[in-house]
Amino acid sequence: MTYFRGDIYIRAMNYLEVRPLRLEVLRAGMANQTVEFDGDDEVTTVHLGAFDQSDNNIGVSSWMQRAFQPEPDLKAVQLRGMATATHRQGHGIGGLLLDAGLKNAQENGFDVIWANARDAALNFYNRHGYITVGEGFIETVTQLPHHKVVKYLR
Repeated sequence: MTYFRGDIYIRAMNYLEVRPLRLEVLRAGMANQTVEFDGDDEVTTVHLGAFDQSDNNIGVSSWMQRAFQPEPDLKAVQLRGMATATHRQGHGIGGLLLDAGLKNAQENGFDVIWANARDAALNFYNRHGYITVGEGFIETVTQLPHHKVVKYLR
């Protein structure tokens, strides 16, 4: 699977390839440097990377088949570990990754996409059609405030 938009392309990656950008962006300045997620190496997990014309990895996201607990009967995929290189943030890379993940979820018959989103990114997700649901919480690894976000596909 490869998607192109302008000078950026999105392609599948393996779980080891997404970890350097996760570390650089999601764990910057944190004591906990863990970027290995439960489910990274499952055959149903899809890792996507955004690349520029020079083939530099400028964004990553991981899509794991996981139940959405408020509605466990729906076929659900969880977005995890989304990160855009600092110098490319605010330039639409995250939106491209969301679009590619959405397309993949639709092609594979998922009913819902959900994520544990940092509160600092809630406006980004809301602009892309995700709904903030439930009570906020402090994520255990980052110690940052989060909310669940969800996007229904059916």
